[in-house]
Amino acid sequence: MEKVIVRQPGWVLEYEGKDITKDVSPYILNITYSDILKGEADNLDISLEDRNHQWKNGWWPQKGDKVRLAIGYKTEALVNCGVFQVDEVELSGPPDTVNLRALSAGVKEALRTQNTAAYENKTLQEIAEEIAGKHGLTLTGKVSEEKAKRRPKRITQRNERDLTFLRRLGEAEGVIFTVKDEQLVWHDIFLLDIAGIMMTIKRLSTSSYWFRSKTDLIYKACEVQYHDPQTKKVITHIQQAEGVTTGDTLKLYDRCESKADAIVKAKAALRNRNGSQVEGSVSMPGIPHLAAGGNIVMVGFGVLDGTYQVVKARHSMTRGGGYTTDIDIQTTTANNKNLQA
Repeated sequence: MEKVIVRQPGWVLEYEGKDITKDVSPYILNITYSDILKGEADNLDISLEDRNHQWKNGWWPQKGDKVRLAIGYKTEALVNCGVFQVDEVELSGPPDTVNLRALSAGVKEALRTQNTAAYENKTLQEIAEEIAGKHGLTLTGKVSEEKAKRRPKRITQRNERDLTFLRRLGEAEGVIFTVKDEQLVWHDIFLLDIAGIMMTIKRLSTSSYWFRSKTDLIYKACEVQYHDPQTKKVITHIQQAEGVTTGDTLKLYDRCESKADAIVKAKAALRNRNGSQVEGSVSMPGIPHLAAGGNIVMVGFGVLDGTYQVVKARHSMTRGGGYTTDIDIQTTTANNKNLQA
């Protein structure tokens, strides 16, 4: 009879540069790492048993301390989840437990402080690099040259947090800004959409799933206006949505300096509004390399089969429960031809 090898979950936890895996293993109840595409910082939640009262005394974590996690399976190369900084610590009981929450390193008080600034004749890349440098971060990621090098006459930050300001600028042009592992990361959503397939997930390999298809608030086109400096007239541009044949026309009230500017912002607005025509969540045995922003193919779900984008991946290791991965996914009719009318 052939011997069946069961993969054993594995993890390595460093605290302030020291490997504490063996020290804390007897107390670990749960480790959950959440990798998030946009809108929130990646986070790490660790729940620990405190039956011997070490954690509420000498081992009490300090806010701002750095934690590094790697996950996967024993005898296999682990996946680096990055560095996090302790943000919250909770004590509860009985039985006594300590819950530690850490945010991706770099999302610190400076990035949360509200600022006012004006940027004149600077590209989006120059603005991002300036803000990154101010906080000791490095700008990394991939954005189309067209968006990175566009040079608006003036962009104003009015009493906004630096990261909130960058996210607002990015959303208007289809660019995602986030902070991961002490880096300021930017991605062009349209480049992510056409990136290669990370993996195929079959229905039989999942432990549970949920899908929702939305028919309302889907736009077939976007109407935006801009001022033509040569004719001195206000021009209306209508941008058609890819893969959408029915729906309302989105009215975009945003300052545009040219037709090229209007096209970029109209396309981004349509992608932002239409990006989750079908959304869902899937649970399955742990897959360490499954990350937010990746594209996957779902198979075995009938008309819902097709390409989806992972917008959130949660990796959890639980005492007695093994290793599981839960993902939130979404797709558009442009990516899922089965859903086109």
